[in-house]
Amino acid sequence: MKTQLNAAGSALLLGGCVANFGDTNTAPVASPRDDSVRMSAPDVVQARRATYFLSTQAVGQIKAGINEGGDLRRTVSGAKMLAGWAKALPAMFPEGTNIDGSRALDNVWSDRAGFEARADDYRQAAEDLAQIAASGDRAAADAAFKKMAGTCHACHTQYREE
Repeated sequence: MKTQLNAAGSALLLGGCVANFGDTNTAPVASPRDDSVRMSAPDVVQARRATYFLSTQAVGQIKAGINEGGDLRRTVSGAKMLAGWAKALPAMFPEGTNIDGSRALDNVWSDRAGFEARADDYRQAAEDLAQIAASGDRAAADAAFKKMAGTCHACHTQYREE
């Protein structure tokens, strides 16, 4: 799990750095060392798909942590990671990245306020889950997990091609 979270953290850093597009072939990416680094639209799509995969793995680890009856600490750290991903998520969808291979619907960009609101709902639900899991209340953590999963589903239903 530590490897997954480290990889997810790297992807979150990438997600938090994506900025506006200059054209559909490259996206400026602010870097701690060089803000002139550019990513192609296919690279941005690949990065967000990889991060979604990592978030799916974290969700599975969270659910297992709740169901196994052990220490909920791995639920807390996983939920905090997902909250960070949710915060970075809108930046992973800059203009020009709705290309072949992307499952994003056009309304990610045409209803940007709605998309960002759904991401914020996810962030808040993940933060709530982390706080509840830290209390050690397994039943409440399970309910918070279901609420968080519902925010994922709501966004996917509205903004992702099935």
